[in-house]
Amino acid sequence: MSETHAGHGGLFNPELSRRVSVSMVVLGAVAVVIGLVLLLAPGDQASFGWFAYAPLSNTTFSPIRLQLSPRSQIGIAMFVVGLAVLAFGAGWMLGQRQAASQRRLPDPGSSGN
Repeated sequence: MSETHAGHGGLFNPELSRRVSVSMVVLGAVAVVIGLVLLLAPGDQASFGWFAYAPLSNTTFSPIRLQLSPRSQIGIAMFVVGLAVLAFGAGWMLGQRQAASQRRLPDPGSSGN
């Protein structure tokens, strides 16, 4: 059985806290990796377009905006969400570590000072 401690907000279950922190880190890392794969993997080849077209000599090409494919947009979103989950998981683990250090009782074999 897992041991529970009384805390500020109710009962504290260290086993559940460890599972939550590990699962947040794993899910965040998986989301970051999936986002990077979607961003860096080569896209599909275009089946249309011009080739052997002489450009106009008196105009300059200036793209109006950056166009991303839906796959790249999903990759960016997954990457950002993964980083957010990793940051939340790191904060969760640091908070649990600080709370655990405050809950520790002094060693009964040591002196009072």
